[in-house]
Amino acid sequence: MSRDTKIFVKGVKVSDRHGAGEWTAERASSLILVPLTLWGLWSGFVLSGGGFDGALAWFRSPVNAVLLAITLLVSVWHMQMGLKVIVDDYIHKPGSRTAILGLIGLLCVLIAAAGVFFIVRLALGSAPLPAGFGI
Repeated sequence: MSRDTKIFVKGVKVSDRHGAGEWTAERASSLILVPLTLWGLWSGFVLSGGGFDGALAWFRSPVNAVLLAITLLVSVWHMQMGLKVIVDDYIHKPGSRTAILGLIGLLCVLIAAAGVFFIVRLALGSAPLPAGFGI
């Protein structure tokens, strides 16, 4: 069977890509995010009356910093997978699809890197960055 042959089951085109693995990864990230979201809500409730010093003390706890970084990374991964599905469904030109997916991937890497950078800075008690990043 050639690559150009379309496979249909009951009049519906069967995916010619590896959709089952992506579907499983999306569900796995969703399941990972459930307890992390509950932890985040609980943490927000605990932090609500602590003020700035309470928030800094919370960030300096290694458990909180690691869980927050994991939550950020899994959320960004989940977001990237969801946006990929939308682009695959609605953008049909291969060049445009590749460009958009590349931009989404770059944006997700930048968000993840910046987020982890600032979580680590807060966890280590670094001095805040100057306004405008010193520019």
